[in-house]
Amino acid sequence: MGILWLIAIIAFGVLESTTAQFISIWFAGGAFIALIAQLLGASQAVQWISFAVASAVLLILTRPLVKRLTKADVSVTGTDLLIGKSAVMTKATDSRGEMGEAKVDGKIWTVNSADGESIPENAVVTIEKIQGVKLIVRK
Repeated sequence: MGILWLIAIIAFGVLESTTAQFISIWFAGGAFIALIAQLLGASQAVQWISFAVASAVLLILTRPLVKRLTKADVSVTGTDLLIGKSAVMTKATDSRGEMGEAKVDGKIWTVNSADGESIPENAVVTIEKIQGVKLIVRK
């Protein structure tokens, strides 16, 4: 049974190395505890219980800490930086609120109205989202 726990430790360790979620590492810890139990002469039932309990305890006690320590900062980049900014309409949208143009940060973008209403030239609009290469704006 000791070989099984050693293989489990290695397998869970390899599996963990292929992910970034710190999921299987807890099972490797449980397998290590079960290996210790086996080396101390515990029965197979006690080994399996040790594996299950140790894995659960490690997961429950340390997962929140690991999540907090490995939390990636989400940074807004690229065109997402435009969302919420103001733009000036350089060409009015049509009667359906489509195919207008606006200037934001020195660049001209194709614009559609978020509510389907026409937006006149020189109006100041707020960028709500980006769909493909078009800004979706609201007056």
